[in-house]
Amino acid sequence: MRDYEVLYIVRADLDDEKVQDVVRRVNTLIERSGGAAERTNLWGKRKLAYEVKHQKEGSYVLQDFRIDPQRIPELEAALKITEEVLRHLIVRKPEKAAPAPAVAPPPAEVVLEPIAVEPEVAAAAGRSHGDREQEEES
Repeated sequence: MRDYEVLYIVRADLDDEKVQDVVRRVNTLIERSGGAAERTNLWGKRKLAYEVKHQKEGSYVLQDFRIDPQRIPELEAALKITEEVLRHLIVRKPEKAAPAPAVAPPPAEVVLEPIAVEPEVAAAAGRSHGDREQEEES
């Protein structure tokens, strides 16, 4: 069984109670196809981008469900002949990523010993850039 979601548009001329009946009918179609409906999200009425079956608005419903991939064509065929459903789109949800392995803690703080500096290098480091340029010119 895999995770899927279906977004379908119900005719806008139906009242809220009839939209709930359509949602129950779609859930029944999923269960008859061997799936299990999980979460339903009603988006409400929205204007369609173009007229579909003489309708300019529709009630959008997003449904998450689990089903065997071989049963998807059967479910799509049933949705196509459901008069109240104007359009539908079934999409396979991405697989859930395996939990990331535990990250090792950072290594303990490393304390570096100061490096002994030769006196000649230390003296050169103490002079300014201008002093060094004058020495190089002479």
